[in-house]
Amino acid sequence: MWKNYLKLFIILLCVIAVDSMQAKAYTVTVDVDNVYSEVIPKSFVKNAPAIFKKNVKKAMKYYNRYKDADTVTYMRKIPDPYRDFIKVARKIHDSDELVIHDPFCLYDPGVGEVSSYYIFHVNKNGKRFCMFYIYIDDVSNKFSFDYTGINLKYDDKTTKSALFYTLGGDFYAATPDKTICISKHEEPGGERMKMQSDGVDWEAILKKSYREFQKKTYEEKKNEIFNRAKKSQNKKAIKQAEKNMRLELKDDSVGAESDVKALNSGKTYYVVIGIICVIAVVAGILLVRKRKR
Repeated sequence: MWKNYLKLFIILLCVIAVDSMQAKAYTVTVDVDNVYSEVIPKSFVKNAPAIFKKNVKKAMKYYNRYKDADTVTYMRKIPDPYRDFIKVARKIHDSDELVIHDPFCLYDPGVGEVSSYYIFHVNKNGKRFCMFYIYIDDVSNKFSFDYTGINLKYDDKTTKSALFYTLGGDFYAATPDKTICISKHEEPGGERMKMQSDGVDWEAILKKSYREFQKKTYEEKKNEIFNRAKKSQNKKAIKQAEKNMRLELKDDSVGAESDVKALNSGKTYYVVIGIICVIAVVAGILLVRKRKR
């Protein structure tokens, strides 16, 4: 008899243990320790993981809905940022550990403006994975998620001290030791359209400003870029976008919390059912043995 009880007890433990095991969802954390940490709005950095996860979920919804659709429907129904990002989202699996790090914003010395894109690097399980953008619309004062598959050629060590800027469509990263071109812009047909207006050769003016900027030291470039970046933080569009972001992500947080509660309640439900089943089996065995006597 005791052997039957032992077996049933083991079954009960297995039921509880199996039900208590959860598939570990992928995690997204943020680690900001590069030179831009002082000029990127802290609210966007803090909420970058939530924004990323939300858009991974959104990309997978698009994929699951239209993966069997024809090419025309697929291109028409799925917005631009998600067509390429779907490929990235599908590579994320349970137990993956993603770290968002080293955000930056591009500076164009030709116009003296910092871009409205905050660009974030993402590593997956310690290896470079992708980059994404938080874009601020100066007209609507809203923020949006964006993605591009542009391959920027530099190592992770460079991102810690690098200043990023663009010269005529080419992307550069400048460190205290060197300046490298990390992405070359290629004009269709290999020709560049001349920019002239009212007899003014704007292309020549831009090239001159680019040359002057390139001659500056690392510290001089940093001061110029960061002064512009700090001014842009006070723009009305940035402040309003931060408010819109908090409102949008507040709903996601509530949803995430309710999902956890539902999961926990589901776990409790199945554990109780398992216990009841074991008790029922034990009672049945005892009843059968009593009748035999």
